[in-house]
Amino acid sequence: MTTTAIQGCYRQAKETPSHEAQPGDTLVVKGGAEIRLTHTFKPGEPNGLFDGGIRVTTDQSVTSTAEVNAVCSMPDLPNWPQYDNIYGRWLTDGETPGVEGGKTDWQLLLYFNGQTEEKGREPAPAWAQRLAQNLCRKGDFLDD
Repeated sequence: MTTTAIQGCYRQAKETPSHEAQPGDTLVVKGGAEIRLTHTFKPGEPNGLFDGGIRVTTDQSVTSTAEVNAVCSMPDLPNWPQYDNIYGRWLTDGETPGVEGGKTDWQLLLYFNGQTEEKGREPAPAWAQRLAQNLCRKGDFLDD
């Protein structure tokens, strides 16, 4: 009975759609990690390039920051790839997203047929796919 009462008190953070999020809001909760917005994702040109900053906190209370970019496409859009692309790099203490640029630690392609492909120097984090869904599928993004 005590275990049930304790579990009932725990509340998972609610995911906020990226286009409604403010710094500090939770964007993704996935696999023991909570991803919070630190620097608002700025839309780019021409077809949904997003660039922003996040803080990742795991259930072991390990916190790290990253700069993340997503290039969003649309199925059957002429001259555009048939996948969404999310990539990022881990930041050092005190580093601000969007200042350095260039290097990418991880990259994940999310094909519209359901396949995924790793392209980075290291594996994409478990939450990367969910974050890409938040950034790219605005109208369809709902809490799990």
